[in-house]
Amino acid sequence: MSTLLRSLIASLIFLIGWSPLLAEGKKVKTVAGKADVLKHVRKRFAQFLSYDESHSSVRLRIEGDEEDTTWPMLADAEIKIHGWWGRPGQLRTKKRVWVWWMVDREKKPKAILMLADEMSEQDIHHQPLEITALAEREVTVHVPDEKKIPARKLRLADNYDGPRKIGAKVIVQSEGNILHHAVRPEDFEELRTTQQEWLREVWRKEGLPGRISFLHPISGEMDIILDHEAIRWGRYLKLGDKVTIRTKRAVTAVVKTVQPWRERTQIRLVTNSGLDQLDYILGERIDLLVPEPPKEIQSSTLPPDLGRLKEKEERVQWFLSTIYCSCGIQGDKCTGMFYIQASCNVNGCGMPNIMAGDIREMIDQGLPDQKIYAKLVTEKGRDLWRPHLLR
Repeated sequence: MSTLLRSLIASLIFLIGWSPLLAEGKKVKTVAGKADVLKHVRKRFAQFLSYDESHSSVRLRIEGDEEDTTWPMLADAEIKIHGWWGRPGQLRTKKRVWVWWMVDREKKPKAILMLADEMSEQDIHHQPLEITALAEREVTVHVPDEKKIPARKLRLADNYDGPRKIGAKVIVQSEGNILHHAVRPEDFEELRTTQQEWLREVWRKEGLPGRISFLHPISGEMDIILDHEAIRWGRYLKLGDKVTIRTKRAVTAVVKTVQPWRERTQIRLVTNSGLDQLDYILGERIDLLVPEPPKEIQSSTLPPDLGRLKEKEERVQWFLSTIYCSCGIQGDKCTGMFYIQASCNVNGCGMPNIMAGDIREMIDQGLPDQKIYAKLVTEKGRDLWRPHLLR
């Protein structure tokens, strides 16, 4: 069965919610989470007004609303700046942002789950805008081939120096109805690279963000779950690496194990003394200072722990916890696209079982993980190794 046909079947079965049809007689069944929250998450554009670091909250003017509102941010909320992770303090007042709200049991928004500048939203959808009309100090931009999304007329700021040609594809950042900044898609990578280096400097000084998930002072071992943004630096860690936990008091530790945990990274540490853990509490947010990966690792799209595992099923699960889903599900609701394929709902979508089956076949053919990964990227494209969504 071709990959394209399997993807189409998986998409159909996602709609009818019957994944057993895709088992294809496999004896090993993929076990994953029952992901369904992302499709209920409220997603809106808004004008960013301010960030209160002391209360970890943001003030927004949601498009279509007449009043400003203030929202708490989840401790591990994802911030996207120029197509990469960032910090809310980088956002400027009046900047247009794309906001996700985590919901409660009644599906009512309660806190900020993700906050992206407008450029990052277009990058997440891999869908730049098109200039469809041009006046002396005004442009009209529209999402190509999207009839349900209205065009926007934007007044050009006095310092605007971006493309001004009808038909030009642009990634834009507006403030209200004023267009301050626009770049061609091929030039957007420079902005991403600059943001990547900015965040690396934060990691060098402050460490990788995460939380304490397990404490065992009797043995001196503890577990830390690193946030999504730490997926490359965190998974570069290996047995015996020395790290420093930064909270109220810096504590040194040694890495015992590292493994993917969905889009996050689970690290088991051994502290010098179990007494070092007595100031910590489960769930506490921490920063972890780690050895910086070499430049060639950071610039590569290959996972830094590629080929580390040897057992067949461990290798299969490593792939599912490392690659993003490249199926055709639209509507900003496929969890595996923005997080990791292992987060897909196997009860509602057959892609995890399909991918796991394909990977098992390649392992049985004797292919090493490096060749399997290269083959998958060739077939699936860049969506395999980057968070994304389809409108």
